[in-house]
Amino acid sequence: MMKPDHIRAASSRQVTTSDVTSLAIQRNKWMCQASSAPNLVCGKDDMFPHTLELIRMIGNGEAVDLDAHPILSSGESSRTWRQYSYALGQMGLIQNRRGVLRLTSDGSELLADESPSRLASLMADRIRLFAEVLGLLTREPMTVEEVNAALVESYNLDWKTVNNTRLRMTWLEVLGMVEWLGERKQSATPDGRKLYSTCDIVTPSALVVHESGEVIDIPKAPEEIAALLEQLATNKGAHEARKTYNIWVPSPKEDPNKIENLRTCIAAAADQIEKDALLKFIAERFGLKRSSADSMLPFMRAAGLLQEVRRGVFSATPAAKAWLESGSDIDFIRILHANMKFVGELVRTVKITAPRSDVYREGIKYGLNKEKVRWLTAFMIESGLIVETSWSSVQATATGLSLIETLPLAEPRTPEVTTELESAPELTAQESSEPDEVSLIMESLIRTSVDPSAGNGSPGTAFEGCIEDAFRYMGFRTQRISGPGDTDIFVQWSDSSGSLRTAIVDGKSTSSGRVSHSNVSDVAIDMHKEKRSAEYVAIVAPTFSGNTIKNIAQKKQWALITADELSQVVSSSEALGLRPADVGILFEVPDGLSRLAGLIEARQRELDILTLVISRLKFESETEEAVSARDISLIERGSQLAPNIDELLETFRLFDHFDSDIVRSIEDAPDPRYATYRIGDVRPAAKRLRALAAAIERGL
Repeated sequence: MMKPDHIRAASSRQVTTSDVTSLAIQRNKWMCQASSAPNLVCGKDDMFPHTLELIRMIGNGEAVDLDAHPILSSGESSRTWRQYSYALGQMGLIQNRRGVLRLTSDGSELLADESPSRLASLMADRIRLFAEVLGLLTREPMTVEEVNAALVESYNLDWKTVNNTRLRMTWLEVLGMVEWLGERKQSATPDGRKLYSTCDIVTPSALVVHESGEVIDIPKAPEEIAALLEQLATNKGAHEARKTYNIWVPSPKEDPNKIENLRTCIAAAADQIEKDALLKFIAERFGLKRSSADSMLPFMRAAGLLQEVRRGVFSATPAAKAWLESGSDIDFIRILHANMKFVGELVRTVKITAPRSDVYREGIKYGLNKEKVRWLTAFMIESGLIVETSWSSVQATATGLSLIETLPLAEPRTPEVTTELESAPELTAQESSEPDEVSLIMESLIRTSVDPSAGNGSPGTAFEGCIEDAFRYMGFRTQRISGPGDTDIFVQWSDSSGSLRTAIVDGKSTSSGRVSHSNVSDVAIDMHKEKRSAEYVAIVAPTFSGNTIKNIAQKKQWALITADELSQVVSSSEALGLRPADVGILFEVPDGLSRLAGLIEARQRELDILTLVISRLKFESETEEAVSARDISLIERGSQLAPNIDELLETFRLFDHFDSDIVRSIEDAPDPRYATYRIGDVRPAAKRLRALAAAIERGL
């Protein structure tokens, strides 16, 4: 498979990476490109013909009703003009003018030259990583998985599936730029090679983290957005007036880009639209429940993207329309900064690499809880203003640092009272119900990882025993082997579907505290894996040194786990009741540990919300008031935890599942959001649950 440095080599013939001006041009191009490939939601053979047919109809003035279904040669389409406009707009072929679709100059040029190569050239310029994928396939034949892996590693992407890459390669195929070879591989055609030779691509080196002295040319803000920033800079109290409202944007697997999805939602309101029609569109477009679409509306208003022009009728704000026109993610961040707290300030927080937990703590000073900061961080990563330097740390890019130089920033205020319940950052140790046993496992793991002679046995055997103890404590079936020509620990568990999973785990104890590629034999590990018919491989060590072992692990699909990380997983497993099926995620490369950290955060948040609801019900019981999930969401929306309505409904379902005496239903309602409750016999219910748990554990 092509390595990242091949991508850089392919790029260097067009752009000298030491040329700062060229890098700035590349960054500007990256920021202006659409981050996702257009999806017409049709068969592969129809993608290009449909594109031509649609722009012909638009050129003839037939797209005057955005909610109408165009009549194509194959019959009436199931999609509306509004839905088609997003894909055609990404290609730069059309624009929305007061509810009527018009061709751009590029669209008119495509009508004059209806060739696949012309559309491919337009998409190479407008779609992020389109030309770069073609560049990979001009070098050597590759599968979609190989192309995806090269892009993810080189451009530091957070793509969890190959869908983004597959759609780009499908477009290249239907436009005649690539062709199929054997073994599921594709390669550039002569037309593809000709096109690539004319492309201005964005190299990975253009997106590296800030380097001292580097100057980035940030695109100028449109007039409407510049006015917002001017008001923020000059109006007294403007910073304090910025919102801290809940953030939520749909991001399904097939459409994971949050900013692009938000752009789609706001584009639906480019012209005035009734509230019900807008929310119906959002729900249908992203396959949501109507309640989820409803919960998104307050954020779009608080973020300065949507305004109510008259009762029940909404429209994109002038600033949002300017963003839709520019297509720049930077303009979205500018609008967000002008209306919500801790946006530009977040970038300032990570001028140097910082753990996410530090970013969360800084966000609290601005009145934001962890969930809101996570959303803002995701926006920053998607817009290229910060990057993930590891699964748990982030850092500002040169572009991000240059942008905040142009933004009026606020200073943090330390809150007098912290109302947020402490939740687990990343793989942070949790308070355990059996601290002695868990603490012993944690301490032993870390101690023996740097003491090969511990335990008076063969070097490293004590560490291997501690690793086995850790996995066994978490509920895995383990077998200690630890002999020449075989693995150290064999681990088995059942996944969520009941299927048996297997892994081999090798422990590497070293007094230096660092394990590099010279300490690991990939040939031996491959033999161990084959001998045990294992699906997964993990190496546990104090720390890992150098990029070589990390690159080998990425290629071989090994999970690299530090002793400290494993000890924290043990603690979180105990505190949150994680199953082996949950913890088993850590074996999955490349993002198993990161996903497990997210799961731990989610589980801890569930418990925090449960505590908050009980506390709120207890408080309201003093006045004999019954409250609904909707009431609590409104009361607590200014709190650090700020649960949304779906989270609260799930909490009430949990109460009913565990013990109906925890809360008492006072008044049912057709819409469960408005059903009211009072606190029940909570203490006896909690004691019954503890007794049940104790009885189960005694039987083990």
